[in-house]
Amino acid sequence: MIAYLEGKIINKKPVKVILLCNGVGFEVNIPLTTFDILPATGEITQLHIHYSFNENDGVKLFGFISKNEKEMFGKLLNISKIGPKIALSILSALKLEDLIMAIQTKDVSLLSTVPGIGKKSAERLIIELKDKINEIEIKGSSIPEMEETNTLFSEAESALITLGYKKFIVAKTLRKLLKENNFKSSEEIIKAAIKTLYKKR
Repeated sequence: MIAYLEGKIINKKPVKVILLCNGVGFEVNIPLTTFDILPATGEITQLHIHYSFNENDGVKLFGFISKNEKEMFGKLLNISKIGPKIALSILSALKLEDLIMAIQTKDVSLLSTVPGIGKKSAERLIIELKDKINEIEIKGSSIPEMEETNTLFSEAESALITLGYKKFIVAKTLRKLLKENNFKSSEEIIKAAIKTLYKKR
């Protein structure tokens, strides 16, 4: 079974790349997050491979720039009604650290913005992965005292939405701020968020 490939990129598209490895060209399906950081055509790259086989599609290879993305892909496939296409869509729409944060903070609204994921699928994804994502170590993705942080996140999110900010923009801004700072109160978060949102106007 193929678990890792290193070779020259001879063709690449947003969801697919062909790697030339020892004279053999491997077609590998990839998420946009991997495509965005691939080197140019003709350069050498390495991909962590998820090998898949079924009677309808035959052999398919899915490649990821990091081992952690590959692990998350496998966990997503274990969720009912989520196949390779939707799993790739999730990893294309959200950076791995943002996906983990969304699961930790139970952000159904953000997950529901992913093509192919509705509210019920997002809720099921959170329930099934909330106790499993701790196995995936992402630099800078962990946030202190999740229970306390969840409360601060919810309080700040509610206040900002009441002020008229859109939920999706609020959630994205708060996740970034919580990842980069160690806030002590929801008031601190709200002030920082308003300052950040004002700059983006």
